[in-house]
Amino acid sequence: MDSIDWRSFTSGILEFIQGNIIALAGLLLVIVILERVASLLADRYVNNDERRHVLKKWLRYVALFFGFLCILFLYGTYAHKDTFFVVGLFLAGIAISLRDVFSNFVGWLIINSQKGFSHGDRITIGGVVSGDVIDIGVLRTTLVEIGEWVHADQSTGRLVTIPNSLILNHPVHNYTEGHDLIWNELLITVTFESDWEKAEKIILEIAEKDFEMKKDSILERLRKVRKRYLLRYNFVTPKVYVTVADSGVQLSLRYMVSARRRRTMDDEFSREILRQFAKESSIALAYPTMRIYRNNESAEKPPV
Repeated sequence: MDSIDWRSFTSGILEFIQGNIIALAGLLLVIVILERVASLLADRYVNNDERRHVLKKWLRYVALFFGFLCILFLYGTYAHKDTFFVVGLFLAGIAISLRDVFSNFVGWLIINSQKGFSHGDRITIGGVVSGDVIDIGVLRTTLVEIGEWVHADQSTGRLVTIPNSLILNHPVHNYTEGHDLIWNELLITVTFESDWEKAEKIILEIAEKDFEMKKDSILERLRKVRKRYLLRYNFVTPKVYVTVADSGVQLSLRYMVSARRRRTMDDEFSREILRQFAKESSIALAYPTMRIYRNNESAEKPPV
């Protein structure tokens, strides 16, 4: 391989800077102006917040891409043949030293594919963090955190920023991919002395009444997702499972609900169940109890 002529290489860079700085600045300025105009048009004519946010982000990506192409094109006109070898070595060194950045970029490509997630999705990544996606950057993704000290998957209010490379090594649980329906369970325990069959009937009637109002919407959403995935359910109607627990008979209501309405439906069902149980003298809620037995014979003996 011929040795690099550093004098020619340096002169090529100087010649590029001196002869093309005005042209380069002009092209970059045009790209910036076009990007700003397109962003203003998006603010004015795109009413959907999510679509507007994604559109403006991609406009910035396109502007950066064309800016980079302009630099390569103008410099390539005057570049010495050895320049590409030097640039190749430089890029190889960058790739090694910035492998985490490269992994984040690969993660970004996967996220934006059909195997990833999108703005507004509720996700859990490897049990590490859960939240609603509000921004997907080239290197990092920002979530509004759910869970932690707040129950039933409600928001904590904190923003969490995670590297995109996290999805390369951890499973991604998506609550809202295709549809936002999940199965939820509400556990209710009645005493052994209670009429648990009547309690089961009351709980099921309350859940079925709610299901009938939402039946068409639920079936339609499931019908759409089956066009993309081989999703099968034996049933979608509410069901009550009976289990013998330590303190009584546990009735587990399993029902389908929107991922973001889990706590709301728990609240509505619990309130109505309590109202109906209060009307039934044969049903009593169970709770942990402790019984202490006293030996009367030992108690009657006088102290020695």
